[in-house]
Amino acid sequence: MKLRFLVHSVFGAGGGVVRVVLNLIDDLKARHDVELVSVFQHHDEPTHIMPSGVPLTVLVDARESAPRTGPEGLERQEAESRPSLLIPPREPRYAAYSRYSDSQLTRYLGTVDDGVLIGMQPGVTAAIAQLARPSVVTVGQDHMSIRGRSSVLREQVLPYYAKLDTFLTLTERDAEVYRKRYLPTTPVVAMPNGIPEYHGAVSDGTSKVVVAVGRLSKGKGFDRLVEAWATVVKRHPDWQLRMYGEGDRRDALTQQIEELGVSSSASLMGYSTTVRDEMAKASLLVLSSRTEGYPMSILEAMSCGLPVVAFDCHTGPREMIDHGTDGLLVPNGDIDGLADAISRVIELGIDGRLAMGQAALRKARQHSQPVISARWESLLKQLLDAKAAQARTPR
Repeated sequence: MKLRFLVHSVFGAGGGVVRVVLNLIDDLKARHDVELVSVFQHHDEPTHIMPSGVPLTVLVDARESAPRTGPEGLERQEAESRPSLLIPPREPRYAAYSRYSDSQLTRYLGTVDDGVLIGMQPGVTAAIAQLARPSVVTVGQDHMSIRGRSSVLREQVLPYYAKLDTFLTLTERDAEVYRKRYLPTTPVVAMPNGIPEYHGAVSDGTSKVVVAVGRLSKGKGFDRLVEAWATVVKRHPDWQLRMYGEGDRRDALTQQIEELGVSSSASLMGYSTTVRDEMAKASLLVLSSRTEGYPMSILEAMSCGLPVVAFDCHTGPREMIDHGTDGLLVPNGDIDGLADAISRVIELGIDGRLAMGQAALRKARQHSQPVISARWESLLKQLLDAKAAQARTPR
């Protein structure tokens, strides 16, 4: 199969979606002809290590060194000064797009006449839906929960999603909402993210460390975790909370930690490139997000043998955690309940945490990248076969 994955940029900061796409591509490349398309290039090197042997196509060189002089450069400057007509205005990255990026997307997508085009973010998915040739299978996936998207953006992108051959969500709960309410005539399939195999040591349950991982943003709810921790540490003063990640809430969280008097036990560790190794040094992961799509940190922790305590967001944790077996779910926003659940796992003792950790390991294997890749391959083959049959049908 010829598969082309389109993303906004592989050259930006962070990039949870990009990391998921790269993991998928790295597994598929051995069996299929795969291309990765980055609409923008902002820096000389990609943020993440690219899968070897997979061509990377850049449509817009957005580096400061990109030529903007001479007739072509002046024409580009003029096009860049005009807002995009191709990308929905409420796309979170809309400001980066322009008539120039419109022209580059139009040019590239006009050259594709076979295989599958897969958009992994709302903007590029909308472009695919508008510009792909009829002979091409079109797929879009949203990596955020339906509740995590603004209603205005949803209204803007739904007419484009309706044109796709298939639209993918991360959870069955979101898929049902789309089928019943928003995309009744478009095939909607739940396709979770896969997790690469972890070859490091797993937790032995003895460490008196709780970890949390994610961007330090309002949505990830670290403020709620710190508030709960102030209660936990009164019952278990010999335990530590380590929070990995960076973001715009760092200063606020630092102040909150000081005000609650937990600076000796709660630490902001910064961004880590070896986060699973850090998880394996702990005995429990906590996810305190207000909203989630399909949080990879849960599967990453489970692959390290950690039980997980999480708020029961609208989507994500409930699909990933078997309450009481490999983790605990807490009503979303119940700070006292979160503190009690963390303490409950601590008080299970080493043997109890190990038992939950072993169950978590089994769960992680069910979501390994090869397992999820096989689901992708089966779906895409069905779509290609259907497209081929449609082309053979007399008009």
